[in-house]
Amino acid sequence: MRRDSWGYLLHGNRVKRRTVATRVLLSFAFTLLAFAVTAFWSVTAQRRTAADSEELSKGYLPVALKLGQLRATQATLATLIDGLPDERDPVSARLLLNTLVSARHAKFLETKAAIAELGEVTPSHPDFAAELAVIEGDVDSDKQGLERLLAAAFEGDKDSINREIIQVGAIEHGCDKRLHTLADHVSSSMETLSNDAKVRERRSLWALVALAVLTFIVGVLASLRVRRLLAPLGRVTERAQAVARGDLTPHEAARGDDELAELATTFEDMVGAVGRARTEALSNERLAAIGKMAAHVTHEIRNPLSSIGLNVELLEEELGASPNADAKNLLTAISRELGRLEQLSEEYLRVARLPSPRMEAEDVGALVNDVVSFTNKEMERAGSTVKVAIAQKLPPALFDEAQLRQALLNLLRNAREAMPEGGTIDLGVRAEGMSVVVTVDDRGSGISEEVRARIFDPFFSTKGEGTGLGLAITRQIVEAHGGTISCAPRDGGGTTFRIALPIAPARAT
Repeated sequence: MRRDSWGYLLHGNRVKRRTVATRVLLSFAFTLLAFAVTAFWSVTAQRRTAADSEELSKGYLPVALKLGQLRATQATLATLIDGLPDERDPVSARLLLNTLVSARHAKFLETKAAIAELGEVTPSHPDFAAELAVIEGDVDSDKQGLERLLAAAFEGDKDSINREIIQVGAIEHGCDKRLHTLADHVSSSMETLSNDAKVRERRSLWALVALAVLTFIVGVLASLRVRRLLAPLGRVTERAQAVARGDLTPHEAARGDDELAELATTFEDMVGAVGRARTEALSNERLAAIGKMAAHVTHEIRNPLSSIGLNVELLEEELGASPNADAKNLLTAISRELGRLEQLSEEYLRVARLPSPRMEAEDVGALVNDVVSFTNKEMERAGSTVKVAIAQKLPPALFDEAQLRQALLNLLRNAREAMPEGGTIDLGVRAEGMSVVVTVDDRGSGISEEVRARIFDPFFSTKGEGTGLGLAITRQIVEAHGGTISCAPRDGGGTTFRIALPIAPARAT
């Protein structure tokens, strides 16, 4: 099964992840939100400042002006009343007092109108209207006393004038003082409002500065986050350029759960697949070249070897009754070397003429038991024991029995030779995913990493007498079956060879 199919099966029900575009959009959305909060706060502060200014200019300031005019009129009226006993022209004084009383009444109306307008601008202002109404009530209650004072002044009755001045003057001066107190109250409210406005303005300024700094920080963080989100794209570009220059070594991709991380992982998988395909192609080309050369050389030397072998047999017959022991020993040595050369020729021909496997759905466990039984005597002579562990209910696999037998024999003999003093060889068969896996473990001295990197190369051998073709043929057989073979160090010492063969589809079974 393809890797992406497995990915779909494993992650198909997973909650849909956020895409890179969504994350970038969210980053800029946070920046815009911070900017919007700053702008909103700025507009709110400006509106509050404008409201304070309007409250002062359209509310308190007209009240203060009208109240000042009312105080001036009241003070003039009180002063005129105090000087009435010395007034020589009572008619003029009476006209002037009537004018001031009318003007005071008009100023009371204007001041009340200004206070009413203040109530519309500032609903929460102190109750200036009630204080002004009390003062106006006192003034209205003094109208009769003022009339008596004017009548006494017109008649020139000093005693009545003095008596009425004491009563009317007390009321008028009391009203003047209360108007002064009311004016101070208005001034105090204006000062409080002005101070509160200054405090709010200062706080708004600092808050605006803080929000501006916060917006800047959010913008920087959003930019850094976007840069970090898009960083894998730059690394993928660099890797693509490196691959274009010929670097087919896969690197570890950056972890993540977005499209760019998936792209990087897929790209590295592709690089690894291309590298493996290139290695396999080079290996196949090398094996093909070796096969052609081996076939040509073997063909050229087999006829001379056959002729030499025939002549050696004739010589042995001629010397059959001869007592010359040295000559017989020489012929025996020649025969032995000829046999070794013929065996090498057969091995080279096997590389050159390895046929395509005839695939059939079979039980790998049964073949493994058969191979172990076949090699029992050979293992006993070497002091080795094969310990077999076959899982139950193995699925059938597609393989060529003869070729897979040869591959297993090569691995068992390789494990035996890795333990010159004898030992236990573990042979296991189990199902893993969509494959049947065969493992061969020895307890030898192990293989270095440099040797493991070349152990499947043709003609590479760590044994003085080996041809270096056994493991190369084994890999060729396994890959022809669509499987994989690997070599790894074994826990506790030794080496593990692992063969994975694809299971047979249901229709083949």
